[in-house]
Amino acid sequence: MTLPSSRVLHFIRQATDLNAEQRQTAADEVTDWVSGCSPAVGGLLAGVLTVCAAQETDSGALEAQLNALLQLSEFLDSDIAAYLRGVDASSHPGGLGDYLHDLLND
Repeated sequence: MTLPSSRVLHFIRQATDLNAEQRQTAADEVTDWVSGCSPAVGGLLAGVLTVCAAQETDSGALEAQLNALLQLSEFLDSDIAAYLRGVDASSHPGGLGDYLHDLLND
């Protein structure tokens, strides 16, 4: 089973929204879809989240994005994951560095 294109497009729009709460919600919701993802769709979702996380300025949204990426890690291409090397975890509170370490050293 794969996700309907309308759901994938809704996720992409929400994940790239100007509002940080929308970006956080998108990342939170995508974790519910992992079991229904084909490798291609999982890779697309993981790629979008990675690029978003690499540019994220809101700590709550970033934490949700990184958590979602851990859930989608089986679909995450190492070339795409390399974008996460630019994330400065020290500028965000909490254990975001642990998330990054797990994603980059998987």
